[in-house]
Formats: sequence, structure tokens, C-alpha cells
Amino acid sequence: MNKKGHIMIYRFLSKLAIQERLEAFPVPGLGKEGCLRWGIGTVYYEDKMVRTSHQHEIEGIEFFQAPQINTISSPVGLNLRLNQGKETELLPDIWGVNSQLFVSDRVKSVVEMIDTMHHEYIPIQWIDYLGKPIRTETNYYWFNQRRFLSIEPLSRIAKCEELGFYPLDLEEDFLARIIDTPSVRETLERLPIWQHCRMNVEAHHCKNLKYRCIVYLNQVMVDALRKNDVVGMDLFTRSNGQGEESLSVLASSLPSRCD
Repeated sequence: MNKKGHIMIYRFLSKLAIQERLEAFPVPGLGKEGCLRWGIGTVYYEDKMVRTSHQHEIEGIEFFQAPQINTISSPVGLNLRLNQGKETELLPDIWGVNSQLFVSDRVKSVVEMIDTMHHEYIPIQWIDYLGKPIRTETNYYWFNQRRFLSIEPLSRIAKCEELGFYPLDLEEDFLARIIDTPSVRETLERLPIWQHCRMNVEAHHCKNLKYRCIVYLNQVMVDALRKNDVVGMDLFTRSNGQGEESLSVLASSLPSRCD
């Protein structure tokens, strides 16, 4: 919390620096489909979302529950393949690449403890460049985070100076609503984890696709993850985050770090 006791909202975006260090890439698991299949698929994921009610529902926010991925006869699954020489790299507990999120048992246990929504965790295996399994201290999962919000945007866009970080182009307008609307901010502060989607917008499928690695967390969730020593969630110290810093604060009263 900040000095005024205000509960933070955090934004997680896995940094390119992690990808460059690990040189790890998702590949289909043996005997499994590696991507979201036609009908639920990568492009049509939002079409399968179900609108849900919420006890804190307010004007300007629609709540959705995303479909489960691994529920049809032919199984879906991914491995994460490390390039040669990268087998001993420190693995993060939470990581995003190719519009997919990956988490360890450590993150999974915290999310299940804090959040009442049923998310989906599809087991994965880390492998070397030859495809041989790499033994890790913990299990890892392809994380299908299933709470999505469609937040009505404002006509203005949020600037780095008021956020403390540089937003992506599809964040600027709905982040402005969060900053400008206390009731929206208070609602989001109660949600352990969520992602944003643009519903009822022409060609929203393509617009949403590359932003599925962005996750928003509340203070309770972040505190629990930190308590469990989760690796990969270092807080931004500059406006774009240095190195592998992936966590930034939204709607805070912290001094601006834009430079």
C-alpha cells in the first residue's frame, strides 16, 4: 500500500529481456495440439467467453469468463524448449511469450488460495534443444486465466506521467477510465487477477491477441506471491522497466518514473 493506505492495482507484462535470456519457445507437446484449436481457437477465444454477473458490477465494466481450452477429445499441450546452452538458466515462476502465460506450482498454489474463480492450468514440460526433458524443481503450467473484463474506454488516453509506465496502445484509453473513475478503481482493487478484452469492437479478435500476456493483479494477490518468493515479478524502477522488471503499479500515488 502507499502512504495513504490506498490499495494498489498492478500490471504484469513479461519483458522481452526474459525471452532473450532464456531463448525458450513454446512447441507442441508430444501427441498434442500446440495451439488453441478451431472453434475455440486463438482468434475465436473471445467468441466463446460467457458474460457473468459480479457482486461489484458497475456501469462501464462487463465481466466475462473465458472458455477452458483443454476440454475436447484431442488434448492441447505445450512444451517450452530452451536453446542450446540455456539449460541451467534461472526459470521465472511467471512468464509470458507468444500471447501465452506460463506459471509454476508456486504461482498456481497462490492463485488457487486467493481466487475463487476456476482458472485452467495445463501441465507443460521444459525441454532442451534436442527435445529431451529438463528436470525442474517445480511443475509448470500453461495458464489459462479466465476472468476477463471489458472496460468502456474514455475519449482521452492515459499518459506515462500519470501512470508511472508507458502503456501499450490498447491500454491507453481504458486505463484512463480507471484513473478518472474512483468506483471503477475500487471495483478492480477487489479482483485478485484479471485480463482485459475488447468486446463488441470490430475485429477485436486481432486487437486482443498480442495483449493476452498482460495480467492485472490486486494488492492481496501481489502480497501473497511475494510472500511465496515468486521469481519474475520485479517492480519497475523506470518507465519501461529495466532488464527483466515486469511488474508496474497502476493508479498509484507514487512519483512518476517517466523519463
